[in-house]
Amino acid sequence: GSASLVLGQPDFNSTTYNINAKGMRTPTAVATDGKVLAVADTDNNRVLIWRTIPSNMDQPADVVVGQKDFTSVAVTTTATSLKGPEALWIQNGKLFVADTSNHRVLIYNSIPTANGAAADLVLGQPNFTSTLDDSKVLTTTATATNMISPTSVSSDGIHLFVVDLGQNRVLIWNKIPTSNGAAADVEIGQPDMVSNL
Repeated sequence: GSASLVLGQPDFNSTTYNINAKGMRTPTAVATDGKVLAVADTDNNRVLIWRTIPSNMDQPADVVVGQKDFTSVAVTTTATSLKGPEALWIQNGKLFVADTSNHRVLIYNSIPTANGAAADLVLGQPNFTSTLDDSKVLTTTATATNMISPTSVSSDGIHLFVVDLGQNRVLIWNKIPTSNGAAADVEIGQPDMVSNL
């Protein structure tokens, strides 16, 4: 079947690139809870949020997170910034973002309603300003608290699942974490938490 409308472009034939509330550059993930819609706008280092499911062609997003406004594309590592997010998930009113190039997952305890909103929690790093130096990716030892290039995040409302692409494993938390840098409870794909071959 044919799509009913398009986001990120004024029509189905355009491929223009704009930094605004409508534009996208390499969107890689979409999430919804049936009420709001979120898109990981990867190369613009942000997530776009529509407070209701869009019903118009090229409808502008209502909120942006990862940037202070709809025209910024800054690359930093803070509670309000993103660097190449590639995945997101909405569950029980929370927004989960795989902040891929910052080697972390951010959790917003409620769907952000203001531009540049700060995340409430970070996983994969001990705090909001730490990240893994790309020159150390190949020599990093896996642990239950770190990740390299997470590319997917999901939840069933009880557990949290993260694809830790750079360490060839999936991390599972048996309950939604409530503290920064919380250790995963289970890993799949490796014999233990310190292996990543």
